[in-house]
Amino acid sequence: MKFKLLAASIAIAISQQAVAATYQLTELPRHANSKYTNVSDANEAGEVIGQASNLFGVKIDVSYIDFDDSNLKNYYDNAKQQYEQIDEPITFTLDDIQNNNAANTNAQAHAFMLSYITSASRSASLEYQQVNRSISLMFNNNTAEEFVVFDEQSPDYQGLTRSVSNYLTGIADDGTIVGWGSAPYKKITFTKDGETEVDTYFVRDWRNKGVLITPAGEKVALEPAFAEHGGLSLATDIKQTNDGGYVVVGQSSTSLSKRTIESIEDNCDGVDEPVEVCIQRLSNPYHTRAYKWTFDNDFNLTSATDLGLAFTPDEDSEIAYSSIAIATNANGLTVGDSRARRQSNDDLLPNDQAVYFKEGEIKRIKEVESFYEYSQAIDVNDNGIIIGAFGRTANGSKENDSTGFYFDTNTSEFKEMPAYFENSVTVVNDINNNGFVVGQGVVEKSGSSRRREAFLYEIGADKLVNINSLLPCKSDDFPYTIAEAVKITDDNKIYAVATKTVERRNTLGEIEKDSKGEIEYESVTLPVVLTPISGEPETCTPPEAETYERQSASWSWLSLLALPLVALRRRRK
Repeated sequence: MKFKLLAASIAIAISQQAVAATYQLTELPRHANSKYTNVSDANEAGEVIGQASNLFGVKIDVSYIDFDDSNLKNYYDNAKQQYEQIDEPITFTLDDIQNNNAANTNAQAHAFMLSYITSASRSASLEYQQVNRSISLMFNNNTAEEFVVFDEQSPDYQGLTRSVSNYLTGIADDGTIVGWGSAPYKKITFTKDGETEVDTYFVRDWRNKGVLITPAGEKVALEPAFAEHGGLSLATDIKQTNDGGYVVVGQSSTSLSKRTIESIEDNCDGVDEPVEVCIQRLSNPYHTRAYKWTFDNDFNLTSATDLGLAFTPDEDSEIAYSSIAIATNANGLTVGDSRARRQSNDDLLPNDQAVYFKEGEIKRIKEVESFYEYSQAIDVNDNGIIIGAFGRTANGSKENDSTGFYFDTNTSEFKEMPAYFENSVTVVNDINNNGFVVGQGVVEKSGSSRRREAFLYEIGADKLVNINSLLPCKSDDFPYTIAEAVKITDDNKIYAVATKTVERRNTLGEIEKDSKGEIEYESVTLPVVLTPISGEPETCTPPEAETYERQSASWSWLSLLALPLVALRRRRK
């Protein structure tokens, strides 16, 4: 599981360009059977966990499909028309899918059926196969290997069901990992009262469940505090304690909301559909709370603590309220977010607010008055510096308004972080014990989908530094753009997500070619590690398409190389 920097992997250091850069890039292994590979966390020892998405060759089960359904026939006719519009012949029929296994052997048919069964309405109906093309990864020296959290072998086709969510979120210094996953969906049949037609549904035993994975690979489930109808738990971060034990933080269900109880009593009678289908269609059924679990050094659970909510709900309130713990430090200071009330008049705010949990108390980080404003606490270092983001929601989305912040719990000082430019969007991901923050920010001032690139920021500095300006200039020999920085260790190694152009592959993993038989290309994400080296930043000529200027790297990034040895040896986890 430990990834060691191999001299054979992308020897950037020997090129003329890399000599002038201040970081050396090394590719981490990509998952061989997925389009995109990302890193989610790493520890000081270089052990890395991550995620792969757009998994190739997911099996499609058509045994329950009604091929006389007019919706399916219309969907096929529309697909056929789209192929005709681009002068490309369609290579399958619905009969091929029904009788010749085309959905698993023909790339067009595979993409067609994936699109059909995973549409929002069909997926929500629970009447179609549930598909999730994302998997969790552990990185070895030369490969990125899938780690199966809760998925199982399918009874309907060869391989795993591929119906689950899997996330590995945190790794301790000794390699102990936490995360969460959903239960696999199972196919059931049901006949309505008074009818003879048999309907097919897909149900699961629970929504999400936290998990701890020992260095030996053994899984310890974090059972939710309230498990009726399956319950819910998440594990988001882990720290190893001085006595060899562990602290895990996350979230757990604690009860059903009144509205959920009433809805189940009124609607889920098992007459028109299975009771479990009716219940699983309910959104936000549980009250959920930030939670902390402690384990001894033999991975025995020693305590499970509800960290609470930032306000007291009204007794007659019907809806579910939530809080969540996102990260914790070596001193037990835990951060996250919670529903909260407006300070001036006690009105309930609709968006979650950044909080920290300390010694049995929940403390707000940023008081707000606007109903549209949200805030989130993302990480905290061992010096008590919290980082996060705040902004205003638009149509329920936070995508277009996010400003980074840092908060010193020792002095209660709140500071906004700079951005690439005014009205840019800044997302923070991690802070180390040296006070360096990494994340990503929007670098284009206009456009419907503005490009984002990774940044490095030192607490107290006047500006962000685009990490790409600390690397060789982009070229055929260096084809990378660092889109997001995910993790920075105490020796200032940065684990990041880069983009790179590679051969385009279809949903079966086959290389795609155009009408002339020439290979097509696309941009994908891949994980990289950036290691500080001595050198000076290059001056690069930005491409014409770029609408921003790469900011100078002349600030105290040099202190990355000048930190005292004792500081470099400090471990955040």
